[in-house]
Amino acid sequence: MMNLKLPVLITSLLVLSGCLPTIKKQWDVQPVEGIVRDGDTQQPVAGAIITNRENPELTATSDAQGRFVIEEQTHVGFHLLMAASALDRQVWLVTHPDYADAIAETTSFIPPLSRTLSQPEVPLYPRDSLDAAPENCAFFGYLKRQGQQLAKTHTRPPAFLIEECADAAARDQLYDLWYR
Repeated sequence: MMNLKLPVLITSLLVLSGCLPTIKKQWDVQPVEGIVRDGDTQQPVAGAIITNRENPELTATSDAQGRFVIEEQTHVGFHLLMAASALDRQVWLVTHPDYADAIAETTSFIPPLSRTLSQPEVPLYPRDSLDAAPENCAFFGYLKRQGQQLAKTHTRPPAFLIEECADAAARDQLYDLWYR
């Protein structure tokens, strides 16, 4: 009888705290199916390498149509489900020998209890077409060019990209461009 009280007590406390113990499928890696294009011509870019910044093992190479795929990864296991959720952001570095390095993001809900396909379109720009980057703002030229392109469509990129820039003056310039 004593052996049963502890599990019942723990389960009761978890339920009262908003956590529900369950055995469920979860996504360790959400699927990504994107495309890489030349930012000026909109033509597909083959041979671009897309790498997850936090998990470099998640990598793909764009094909002749500029498409790339990161396969989903799931597991079934014991999880504590909570009523609240948040967004998980994945940052992707995109490199190609003929273009300046690019940065992109995908987001999904936490806890990852369902499949959420992300389909980013990543424009690449020739290195010589971008403004020089300050020392502490590696993607400044890319972000500035991206902001100029998106301003034409009245689209605003995610602000977190600007936060990648540690140079205050460059960051202010990007905020002015993207959010004026």
